[in-house]
Amino acid sequence: MTELARQLESMLSDIDGVPPPPRLSRRLRGHALRSTWTALRLLGKQGWGPAHSYLRDLRPGPGWQLHAELEPAVAIRLARREILFSQLVLRTLQPNGLCLARSLSLGTYLSATGLPAEVIVARERTSTNPRYSFHSWTELYGEVLNDNQDVTLGFSVLQRVSASALSG
Repeated sequence: MTELARQLESMLSDIDGVPPPPRLSRRLRGHALRSTWTALRLLGKQGWGPAHSYLRDLRPGPGWQLHAELEPAVAIRLARREILFSQLVLRTLQPNGLCLARSLSLGTYLSATGLPAEVIVARERTSTNPRYSFHSWTELYGEVLNDNQDVTLGFSVLQRVSASALSG
């Protein structure tokens, strides 16, 4: 770890008192990146149905048990640290990807690492623009990761999708 990375990690851990999460192994990160790539390819070529099924049937990668046992606050910190990697895959395949692609990317990536992320698909309660009356985001232990926390107030959840291998 570089000195800058150490400083940033310590700066972040001072904010909320949550200890730094463990690092992902290269093998586990590689599995997560490949899984994310596959999910986004399915979404782009075949639509939400096959992509949804892929996420639901996803098996976490090697060494995932360590991350599945993390305390929620530590797991959320790990998820926030890993957002960049899932978004790099997204920007490669779908440079202009909207909320569903962003949420699927993050949800798949985190699920492949053993974190029980959920992709939420919702409908706006009062629609001001019919074109954008649906929205999607990713949650981990009830915490919205890739959107404003208040997004849950203006939408009615239609679907919650997670990897069944990680469901209790």
